[in-house]
Amino acid sequence: MRAKDGPVRMGVVGLGRAGWDIHIRAIRGRKDFVLTDVVDLDKGRLEEARAEFGCRTYRDFREFLGDSDAELAVIASQSKDHAWMSWEALKAGKHVLSEKPVVTRFRDMDRLLAAAKAAKAKGVLFTIHQNARLASDLLHVKEIMRSGVLGNIFNIRRGSYGYGRRNDWQTLRKYGGGNLNNNGVHMIDQVVQLLDSPVKDVFGDLQQILIPGDTEDHLKVVMRAESGMVAEVEVSTACALPLPTWVLMGSRGTLVSDGKTSRLRYHEPKRLPRLKAVDSRAVAGRRYGVLPAGEKLTFKEETMPSALPSKREFYDYLYDSIRKGKPLFVQPEKVREVMWIIRQARKGTAFPETA
Repeated sequence: MRAKDGPVRMGVVGLGRAGWDIHIRAIRGRKDFVLTDVVDLDKGRLEEARAEFGCRTYRDFREFLGDSDAELAVIASQSKDHAWMSWEALKAGKHVLSEKPVVTRFRDMDRLLAAAKAAKAKGVLFTIHQNARLASDLLHVKEIMRSGVLGNIFNIRRGSYGYGRRNDWQTLRKYGGGNLNNNGVHMIDQVVQLLDSPVKDVFGDLQQILIPGDTEDHLKVVMRAESGMVAEVEVSTACALPLPTWVLMGSRGTLVSDGKTSRLRYHEPKRLPRLKAVDSRAVAGRRYGVLPAGEKLTFKEETMPSALPSKREFYDYLYDSIRKGKPLFVQPEKVREVMWIIRQARKGTAFPETA
């Protein structure tokens, strides 16, 4: 019988950076989650977890599913394994939190959603760790958009930049590596939260600049929503100078942020006088712009922190969903659009989906 109170019994599958440094770190010291099981191929990692938490250890994922009484399975394995492991854990009757990307092949998404729907009917939950939705800079950008100070937002740019090389499994397609699956999925998901309608058109540019292997380390994804709103995501580990991490363009003004500080410049008054197009083939005095007297706009400028800290953490929301029946913070159906965008962005590039 599924528990209705007390700490959530949790098993973590994969004790790498995500499993150990993100998920286990997130519950360390909490009283509403308890680590009961871990799964990994590395004996040293298993011993480290057992020494700290006294948890059961497994090297075989299916043995864990059949033997453990953990209520929640956190799938933090390599990207290529997220979909099938989530599927198997749901069939075993466990709540599932999958790391991103939830799938590396879009065709697996609907199969997984069908399994999640069947599991939900039995009280079993499935969600995805799109925790960048709680990032303080995204919450800040949302607040600025809601305020209306920039007018109607028509263009969004989201960027992440650095210059560095790597040669771990993230450089190999067979494991689901690459910058699009790794960091790009978070930023596309952030931008989708800001768009005012579903995405209808996608352009992708994926390049390999500095790394070995067969995946991309530089990417640009341009999205156009049904409303006409356009958003661009650029993630590069081959950019040696800092570029803005956020740019919002609105009918009244613009925001530019470096991730720490935002600069806003917008015109006053809120509404500009109406203009009528001057239908003339020749302009007197070869004067261009607003005719006949010109126009001088008054702008206001502000500088502020690019941060609006979240009052809650991802695991706060997850506990409420498991124990209190509240809606999931990340609905898997809403992530489908993100995975569709990623598939579209790969088309015509040298970096297709994982086979």
